[in-house]
Amino acid sequence: MKIYLIEAEKNKTQPPTSDWFDSASGKFCCPSLALLNMASLTPGDIEVKIIDEKIEDIDFNDLPDVVTISFKTMSSHRAYQLADTFREKGVKVILGGIHASLLPEEAKGHCDSVVVGEGEEIWSKIIEDLRGDKLEPFYRLGGLTDISGLEVPNFGLLSNDKYLCHSLQTSRGCSLNCDFCPTREMFGGVFRKKPIKNVLKEIETVLSIEKKYIFFTDDIFGAGDKEFVLALLKEIKKLKINFFIISDFLVLDKKIVVELARSGCRCIALNLPGTCLPQEVQAIKMIQMLGIDIWGYFMFGFRIHKKDVFKKAHDFVKRTRMKYVSFTVMTPYPNTKAGRELDKQGRILSKDWSLYDQTNVVFKPEQMTPQELEEGFKWIKGELGHLSQFNSAQKPSKWRMFLGGCLRAASPLIPEKEKPDIRKLLGQ
Repeated sequence: MKIYLIEAEKNKTQPPTSDWFDSASGKFCCPSLALLNMASLTPGDIEVKIIDEKIEDIDFNDLPDVVTISFKTMSSHRAYQLADTFREKGVKVILGGIHASLLPEEAKGHCDSVVVGEGEEIWSKIIEDLRGDKLEPFYRLGGLTDISGLEVPNFGLLSNDKYLCHSLQTSRGCSLNCDFCPTREMFGGVFRKKPIKNVLKEIETVLSIEKKYIFFTDDIFGAGDKEFVLALLKEIKKLKINFFIISDFLVLDKKIVVELARSGCRCIALNLPGTCLPQEVQAIKMIQMLGIDIWGYFMFGFRIHKKDVFKKAHDFVKRTRMKYVSFTVMTPYPNTKAGRELDKQGRILSKDWSLYDQTNVVFKPEQMTPQELEEGFKWIKGELGHLSQFNSAQKPSKWRMFLGGCLRAASPLIPEKEKPDIRKLLGQ
């Protein structure tokens, strides 16, 4: 049996996907991990191929027996087009991922079977049913995957030379209560962590393939668990690697930030709610002083946002001198709490899923008009959009490299009483 595991992509040449390509090398930032996990659990007698449409094309002259297609809401039209084409050619099609889990009945109209939610622990059942030609219309785990027992993802199946960074995760899920986000619907409202020894094994595996940056793509690095994070960083420090993380002021504190710098963290993708407080400016500057770049994640259209939020965010970026930014529009994904509530209130403007890419306005916000949200978003992208794209040729200043290097060597560079206390700075 031959199986293709496909990551569908709407249009890699347009934002937001195009923003994730490195302008210096042309490489995409990093791969997603879902299909790699499935590949690692596939029996050895089955031929498996991974195709990521962001970096490679599909050859319809080389047909497998089965394709599984994972996709986000914005790429659903493309995924359905692929599914219909493969089925016309006699290939069995299984759909999964975030959008298929949000709207499984819709997805079922284009495939033989839909995987709702996480698929690792039911993949063996799916393989068994494929062998017996008795594929079920829907597969649901009925709970959350125990990620502590997962195999090392099959990184060897990737075209690794086409990615700027390796992707790894130390945890899965999210405990932040963002009502628009499909993460909670897909992965549950709790965090699950991998054993530290498993994370270290994955680091060693990817570095044996190619030595480059590692991007820990957890929604919040280490589940925001301070004890776990510090224990993990203690081990990572020994490996002398460079890495990025995603985090939030709600879980960062002085000790974690300093240990991140000492352990080789070179960038924090930081969730920023648009409050743009002076305390946040000071905290970001102090993080940057430790040799860690900030990559600001801004999303516009929340209840608290008025039309002046764009100017505030613009000035905030200028004051902090952060290296990268991502500007997005709040998107109430279908069948999420926000999606359902806004739909009941008649505030959904479009159900064209191709517009659900966090760059289009698809709902009526609370404290500004849709036009004001759209115009403000276009304005700030025009002003600061050059910071939205990676450039691996850029280097930090010599001073910041010195600071980060000293911390990584565990030098007592900053007296304890002068080290930044992020929670105190933010009034927590």
